[in-house]
Amino acid sequence: MTTPATTTARRSLRPRATPATPYLVKVEPAPPAPLLRVFVAGNPVGSNHMYGNRKTFDKAMHTRHLTESARLWREAIAVTVMPWRYAPEAQRPNLSVSCIFLGARADVDNLLKLTLDGLKDGLLVDDRYVLKVCAEKRPLSAGTERGAWIEVSELPPAPSVQHPQPRPSRTRNKRTA
Repeated sequence: MTTPATTTARRSLRPRATPATPYLVKVEPAPPAPLLRVFVAGNPVGSNHMYGNRKTFDKAMHTRHLTESARLWREAIAVTVMPWRYAPEAQRPNLSVSCIFLGARADVDNLLKLTLDGLKDGLLVDDRYVLKVCAEKRPLSAGTERGAWIEVSELPPAPSVQHPQPRPSRTRNKRTA
């Protein structure tokens, strides 16, 4: 039988753990909640099929006109996102856009052109304020509708990102030079 004094003596011989040293860990902020997440039904049109053939080219005005399918796709996006439209006098935020195209045959990068144009018309935010883009293309499966899921998030303002201001023209007048 051991006495309590002997047990205590054994415990004191064990090495003690050193206390943990606190240190700071850089924590990344949580990603912003999406401003909007919508499904736009329709046929996504790529930039290769935005304009018609040469017969639709107006030689006198040197302009090309959008095809009917391209115009419908751009307008469908603009109308869908219009409830989130920014006021004309409001400061424009930096945006992140994520798109999932369902049943589209075009290249994913070509699908973004008209989609960003539709967002520009609907939100009143020029696409120069889009700093981050993520695009994905999925085949059309049974029971799904052709179209696109579009998610737009506001990014926190970055002090190092400044949008360039237009510079005055540097053309010289030949008569005064």
